[in-house]
Amino acid sequence: MASFDTLAQAVKAAEPGLSFTILEIGALPVAGAAEPFHSLLDAFPGSQIVAFELDPGLCETLNRHLPKAMRYHAAALGRREETRPLYETVSPMCTSLYRPNEALLSLYNHLEVSMLKSIGSVETVSLDRFTGDHGVTDVDFMKIDVQGAELDVFEGGIRTISDALAIMSEVEFVPLYIDQPLFGDVCRFLSQQGLMFHKFTSFGGRSLRPTILNQDPTFPVQLLWADGMFIRDVQKLRALSGPKLLKLSVLAQLYDSPDLTLHCLALYDEQRATQLVQTMLQH
Repeated sequence: MASFDTLAQAVKAAEPGLSFTILEIGALPVAGAAEPFHSLLDAFPGSQIVAFELDPGLCETLNRHLPKAMRYHAAALGRREETRPLYETVSPMCTSLYRPNEALLSLYNHLEVSMLKSIGSVETVSLDRFTGDHGVTDVDFMKIDVQGAELDVFEGGIRTISDALAIMSEVEFVPLYIDQPLFGDVCRFLSQQGLMFHKFTSFGGRSLRPTILNQDPTFPVQLLWADGMFIRDVQKLRALSGPKLLKLSVLAQLYDSPDLTLHCLALYDEQRATQLVQTMLQH
């Protein structure tokens, strides 16, 4: 099948001016780990990434050095506008609105970074309130990693995610945080919003102490968390507009789902009497 660049060119020829609106929630940058969807800013001019992190200083620094198409906002997203405890951990990447389950974490190797360091507080805002206040509309894709509070964000963003074609969410299989929602809870809620589970793109886990396998304390015997991709229900894709079908085809290509890419292109070809499927198969 043809490359991402070939698909992007074909899509732009079919729908000139096509652009993406993306939310990146829990966007703490990791050196050398660019997200696949970041490439959409160059491939589809006019696209934007609206990113969220807790640290105002970090957001200010990042915004000084990033293109204007990507903006960081110092906001804590939650179910509603309220004051919540903020459980700060040894590593800031593990800080959460939920308290770390230290009794469970202590049984596994190399999870000291998730242990509680201090308890503060934070004012949360719902995703729907934020997008409404900032004029963010027609969100195409969301990447979210907020350490167990993903369902809180979804519940406060029903209007916003109603437009989303795909969501990449971190999910947990066991309660790393006390009373946190697990994969089944997230999957059930998103299904009710018309988004079906598609696949896992990565897994994380550990081994029980004192066993260390392959001389690697992070070796995942017990699977603890994963990144899960959710997409619009495939039984209802025919109802999507032409531009939406093309956007989903591009997102599928970015995340190695060529069958979904071609399926969306085939539906677009039916709508518009084009030959995008043939174009992709010939390259």
